[in-house]
Amino acid sequence: MREQGPSNQPRIRLSRMANSSTPRRSQNLTPLSQSVTNLPVSKFNHLWVIKYFPYIPSEEPFICCPNFSPPNSKDKWFMKLRPKSVDEQTGIEYIGIHLFLRQCEDRSKQQVRAKYVISVLDAENDPRYTGECSRIEGRIFKAGTEGHGYKLLAPRELLLNQTNNMLGPEDSLRILCEITMFGEMTSSIVNTTSTTDLHPHELLLQNSIASDMASFFSSGSRSTDVILEGRDGVQVRGHKLILAARSKVIGAMFEHECKEKSENKIEIKDIDGAVLSEMVQFIYSDQVKNIEEFAADLLIVAEKYDLPRLKRLCEQHLATKLSYDTSGNILALADICNSIELKEKALDFVIANPSKVIHSESWDNHLKKRPFIFKEAFELLARKRTKTN
Repeated sequence: MREQGPSNQPRIRLSRMANSSTPRRSQNLTPLSQSVTNLPVSKFNHLWVIKYFPYIPSEEPFICCPNFSPPNSKDKWFMKLRPKSVDEQTGIEYIGIHLFLRQCEDRSKQQVRAKYVISVLDAENDPRYTGECSRIEGRIFKAGTEGHGYKLLAPRELLLNQTNNMLGPEDSLRILCEITMFGEMTSSIVNTTSTTDLHPHELLLQNSIASDMASFFSSGSRSTDVILEGRDGVQVRGHKLILAARSKVIGAMFEHECKEKSENKIEIKDIDGAVLSEMVQFIYSDQVKNIEEFAADLLIVAEKYDLPRLKRLCEQHLATKLSYDTSGNILALADICNSIELKEKALDFVIANPSKVIHSESWDNHLKKRPFIFKEAFELLARKRTKTN
């Protein structure tokens, strides 16, 4: 693999020049339509701990860390450390660190555009020597070939000198890599407004019952009369009348002479506090704030506690996340939660990509206890082939 150092080319800053002869458009004109161009951005960190660093021979060409991957991705990254890199001008010895993309989830592209910050931490976990990608738009990492980083990142002698307090327990050298990845730009029309509209759509949403209820809940009203407690001890306060109106299952808990009714407290032992908070927030606002993170958990919650709109929102979101590596998980989840449309969507995806799906970890891990789904997939495949013949 070929290593590349940071570019030293200067940045060019463009300034917008005003033309006094060009008339300015009124800021109060109502737009006919609105579109948004989005650049997906994801960030993650990886900490590499190298124990007994002083005992690694300086003549060693390089050492590599194990492969690591971003959350919810099969991309494989790794770092390479050179124990000794000599500055030809000064003769000072440094360590060099470079970042590589070993394997890309998108086999058709086999490259990722990303920015990076590589830091050597001291014994207090504070960054002491840091190198940052010189290009604001990032660099192209091609799987299995090019790496980017720094040949002369930190002076070797200063790292080994105990008075500098650089090495951690067991003489460990700790390297933190912060990666920002950029996806493909997409554009879409998000709003269309008639020229006769008096108020924009966002303004019309204000002071609706959903927005007012959300504000009422977030204000921490003292009129709450019940506590919901998750299995991790996290508590969320609410109002029996509102909770019962939105969820028949929760409402039934207040109708019987039981511990929940006498203590005004419900222990929900199958939900973590974070998911419980999202569920109650939805009950009041009719919206899911963190669906990207909690869609799978909330789908289970929605099925159990009879929240049909929440269930539909989660199903719709999960349908957009179908891939070779997620299809097994989503298919099993849809089956557990009796999500018929989502299950059919997942089955369609599986039979359209059988050779790639069945070799994924998700397919094996999540469906080995539900063998009947294999039968359903084959039956669906047979029906589709019959229609095409």
